Amino acid sequence: MISSAFWLVQGNYIKVSRSDDSANTELLVTSTCTGGRTFRSFITSFGNFRYSTTWNSNACRRTCSLNSHSGSYRSSQGFSQLHCSNNNIGGYNYLSFWCDWSGGDGAVMMIGGGGDSCSRADHGIGITEADEASFRTSFQQSDFGDESGYGTSSYSLNLWYK
Repeated sequence: MISSAFWLVQGNYIKVSRSDDSANTELLVTSTCTGGRTFRSFITSFGNFRYSTTWNSNACRRTCSLNSHSGSYRSSQGFSQLHCSNNNIGGYNYLSFWCDWSGGDGAVMMIGGGGDSCSRADHGIGITEADEASFRTSFQQSDFGDESGYGTSSYSLNLWYK
């Protein structure tokens, strides 16, 4: 569900937590990443990526360093490459937006490094296997996970914006 804050709240900080964590412990936090815009303004500032539109090729549109990561991030779907340092895109301890690698997959929000040695780009939030960075119904896609089509249904991720 999308809160009205998606369109109205201006911020700089992104926080992700798990729905099954009673302490609501952060999985990751960024700062000064979004330039004080609303999340909608930030995420759509890179282009109009509607159904079947390709958003990138072998790159990420924006990469932001993480201030911290804690909680149950090691066992959370989508976080397997958080510390991958042998990356072609993204980076060790980074959150990147609108990523693609090697014409096979992509992520709207890629967590950690991506590329040849970092499981390409289909890890994080909004992941796809559409043979290019786009969403198409004939290909596997997931809300979040470490490979498209192999996410979890035992918890969800919460996106916090301040």
